[in-house]
Amino acid sequence: MESSLGHQILIVDDVPENLQVLGSMLQRKGYDVNVASSGIDALALVAKQKPDLILMDVAMPNLDGFQVCERLKADDTTKDIPVMFLTAHSDKERIVKGFQVGGVDYITKPFHAAELLARVRTHLELRSSRELIVKRNAELQSLNDEKNELFGIVAHDLKNPLSTIHGIADLLLKDATLSADEAREFYQNIYDSSEAMFALIKNLLDVNAIERGGIKFDVQPTNIVSAVEHSVNTYRAAAEQKTITLHLDMPEVLPMAQVDFTAFVQVFENLLSNAVKYSPHGNNVFIRLEPAMRTLANETTEPTVRVIVQDEGPGLSDDDKAKLFGKFARLSAKPTGGEHSTGLGLSIVKKMAEAMNGRVWCESVLGEGATFIVEFPAVVQ
Repeated sequence: MESSLGHQILIVDDVPENLQVLGSMLQRKGYDVNVASSGIDALALVAKQKPDLILMDVAMPNLDGFQVCERLKADDTTKDIPVMFLTAHSDKERIVKGFQVGGVDYITKPFHAAELLARVRTHLELRSSRELIVKRNAELQSLNDEKNELFGIVAHDLKNPLSTIHGIADLLLKDATLSADEAREFYQNIYDSSEAMFALIKNLLDVNAIERGGIKFDVQPTNIVSAVEHSVNTYRAAAEQKTITLHLDMPEVLPMAQVDFTAFVQVFENLLSNAVKYSPHGNNVFIRLEPAMRTLANETTEPTVRVIVQDEGPGLSDDDKAKLFGKFARLSAKPTGGEHSTGLGLSIVKKMAEAMNGRVWCESVLGEGATFIVEFPAVVQ
């Protein structure tokens, strides 16, 4: 059998014998075949399921093959389906008309089986090639858009802190009268600016490493409780600077999770950092750990461990939620304490979570805060 599995061909002919002969021939070669005995039936079938190729008789009552083809080519959803005409006439006028209305080829009756099958195979290969080219072009366009976005990010997010460092260095060189306290403040500004640049570069390197498979995850049974407790305690100082209170709620017994320890900490700290970064002063951030269940693609279920980070920030619009985990995502919500954001953190969270067979999602109503949930397979005792 040829490499024809998965290709669907629609045969349109008002002569039942032709449908049977053609259909049997194509089915023996492994093609999925559908048939229509009129142009009207053909249009109805195509509207329900679009074939990869149509073999169309020309001489049919009500709507002939040329008229059906014209209607298909006038519809954006069907215009790319190749149509081969089957005709008992070989005069040049009909042949030319077939091409004018959008046909890609024709076979005259009585046709030679080997010739028809060869032409069918050729046009299916051409269609597959065109679809592959369209897909590759879309991928190249996406990569080009990412490149342009990257250049914009680097130009903006590196230029600003570099300008700050350059300005302060120039001032320190020219002004020898600065007090120790004034100089210390400038040194702190230099440090903060360099940290912002370092965070951007690290995130860019992380994304690149994940996408090219350069990060190897050592997934094994892990007690995530201590990791969460340590990270929460680490972020309390940053939260207190904005009078934000961190609340940690954990069950007495929690299954171990199948994760890479280092990657899990990075995922969790990204979510916790975002919650503090986008929360208004004086609010709360709630962190919860809990066992759960998730349904797999085969409809079976498996136990999981969930980490939930809930803030009282501005929440997310539908537009923000649609691009939330995308690379270089720029959301309408802004950090509330002048903190730096690269737009890459949640993209890294998603890629890392999925690399460990986990998943992450967000539940939010605009104006009512946001809840981020990350879930990993649990170790069954």
